[in-house]
Amino acid sequence: MKFIADTHTHTIASTHAYSTLLENIHQAAQVGLECLGMTDHATAQPDSPHIWHFA
Repeated sequence: MKFIADTHTHTIASTHAYSTLLENIHQAAQVGLECLGMTDHATAQPDSPHIWHFA
């Protein structure tokens, strides 16, 4: 099965992830994804990024 999208990824802004947004984009391109969704934690969660991250 070929995946064309990953709609649930996190960046280092969510404390349990290890990649930056650009690193995720490069990896997605490398494996042939056509769509990438970034789903960092919202500000209500304890490990969430600052609200400015979502601007």
